[in-house]
Amino acid sequence: MNDLSTSATRLAELRAELDAIDDRIHDLLMQRAQVVENVASEGGKTGTKIRPGREAIILRRLLARHRGPWPAQAIVRIWREMFGAALIIEGGQTMAVCDGEGGEVRLALAREHFGPLTPVRRHHNPAQTLADLTREGGAQLAILPPLGEGDDAHGGWWPMLAANGPLRLYVIAKIPFWTRRAEGLPPGEAYVAASVPPDASGADRGLIILSFNAELSRARMIELVAAAGFEPGALWVKRLPGDASLLALVEVAGLVDDADPRLSAIAGLDSPPRVAGGYALPISETI
Repeated sequence: MNDLSTSATRLAELRAELDAIDDRIHDLLMQRAQVVENVASEGGKTGTKIRPGREAIILRRLLARHRGPWPAQAIVRIWREMFGAALIIEGGQTMAVCDGEGGEVRLALAREHFGPLTPVRRHHNPAQTLADLTREGGAQLAILPPLGEGDDAHGGWWPMLAANGPLRLYVIAKIPFWTRRAEGLPPGEAYVAASVPPDASGADRGLIILSFNAELSRARMIELVAAAGFEPGALWVKRLPGDASLLALVEVAGLVDDADPRLSAIAGLDSPPRVAGGYALPISETI
């Protein structure tokens, strides 16, 4: 047998091996789908089905054990597609995406994170986007601009999370989860809101809305939050029309719930604090 025929034979053997591996992968995908269906039928999830904290735990675990030449980014992409497919099995979800400045980027980030098969509704501003979550038959997820303050109409949407409406809304994720942007991937970032609080991933940031006297400096606000036992990070402030107080959105280490005793220990507040959710830290910051 000459070298050419030997090479052709070896190539055919390798292709057959790949076909067999593909069959095993497909078998496992079908097996995984059956388990997801069992979870759904046994009431394992209620309300909004997405659990970004659980998804973050899975991805971090897989990346920590990953070896070999297969790109780590492809692992994230494959499992994100599986998460999206699982949600379809569990009844599906709809995304409300805030258009306007940066709208196309937010839509691309949402498609990257939640999968191209997830239905989308597009809205002109954050208020309309969040309102979609509260109406009957509405969306389950709202994709919103990066946080802003002052007169930033798009990024200053976060005070709406403190409003008393028909449903309490929370930030539950920050996207992209894979922040090492390669060529062809959409730049920028977006926040995801829903009518359920975020679930913990073990490496998270919480968000708290606080109302302070307008005379307080940013540094003093941070000091008061730290004195209550939190580890504060970023701070955004906004004065609402006709209100003498300043609203502050503070990012802290770890998720926070309403029963956290540190909330009542924050001094200098004009009204009770409001937990606004949080998100799992992106992969590039934890892996």
